[in-house]
Amino acid sequence: MSTRLAEKYIFLYALTILLSGLLLIGIGVEQIEVFYAVYLIEFLIAMELVASFRKSLERNLRPFIIVFLAGFLYTVVERILQILG
Repeated sequence: MSTRLAEKYIFLYALTILLSGLLLIGIGVEQIEVFYAVYLIEFLIAMELVASFRKSLERNLRPFIIVFLAGFLYTVVERILQILG
């Protein structure tokens, strides 16, 4: 991946995160779990797109993906306990 293409990709990814956050705020979403889920999905999609160009990047980012998924699982479990309790 060339430097110029990488810069455009990072810019578009940042713009996507910003716009999705503003959209969620605009439609009145207040739960942090929804924001976390949307950002996680965007991150995983971005990683799949980049991994098609560089396999080593996917391997290097695997710990971050696991941390994101663990954080998402934590928020889901916390929400379930909050509903039940």
